[in-house]
Amino acid sequence: MPFATSFYLDRRLMITRAWGHITMADVRAYQQELEQRPEFDPTWALVFDARDTVRFDMSSEEVRHVAETSVLAPRARRAIVATDRAISGFRRYGALFERQVDGSAVGVFTTLDDAIEWVTP
Repeated sequence: MPFATSFYLDRRLMITRAWGHITMADVRAYQQELEQRPEFDPTWALVFDARDTVRFDMSSEEVRHVAETSVLAPRARRAIVATDRAISGFRRYGALFERQVDGSAVGVFTTLDDAIEWVTP
């Protein structure tokens, strides 16, 4: 699976790093694996670091489904780190998520430090 998640108890923070070619099946497997981890808490902040992804092979409908079926609590802070070339696609995901879940914001950044700062005020 092209994902690895680290948990930081002191900051109530999860950081997931993604790499390579990502499909909807990969995202579903990631969500299931994350929920089964004993340290997982759906209220914690999440930073999704996608800078090492080569391609997200997902339709608009699949992206909408991911936004609708998040394993995180609706008010959990979320941030995505992306390269300049991929940032607009992640902003679309953020907008879809915000419409689905009570306007909760998804921050999209180009640096990990900015994303961490945003989700852990």
